[in-house]
Amino acid sequence: MLSETSPKPASRLFTASILVSAAGIFFGIYFLFIDPEMALRIATALMVGVVGILSFLRHSVFYQSDQSRMGWAQENPQFQIEVGLANLSMGGAALAASLLGWGSQACGMTLLVYGLYIFCTSLLHIREALHLTEKREHSLARIANSAIFALALIGFAVIAFHGA
Repeated sequence: MLSETSPKPASRLFTASILVSAAGIFFGIYFLFIDPEMALRIATALMVGVVGILSFLRHSVFYQSDQSRMGWAQENPQFQIEVGLANLSMGGAALAASLLGWGSQACGMTLLVYGLYIFCTSLLHIREALHLTEKREHSLARIANSAIFALALIGFAVIAFHGA
């Protein structure tokens, strides 16, 4: 049995987020040439909806595991839980936009908002790499992951607004 401070649950959720993101990018691009509206709905549902919910679980429900995974130590996890709730809010809006067929502009807005949010986390990881030399090695991977994901999200948002 894993302890609450084991990084494994959070690591598994993070891995699931990466796999779902990759599936969203793949299927989004694949369907873009067949049915652009469907492509945007799939990208939105997976890349923002499912990833947002997985991120909520990682940050808010398994926050002690996530702290262990990231090498953090906090007695008061309210801010981390708040970040998880923000992810849940964006994920919920994305699932509603995609599953209820609210159109490409609604999908585009959720993709854009989440993309800008993830882009800002990239900036935070850059700051961490510049100022915390002991965390620099891990920061470079976080910068790359966040930047690639942000570009994909914003790219799909541009497609949504261009086609609208």
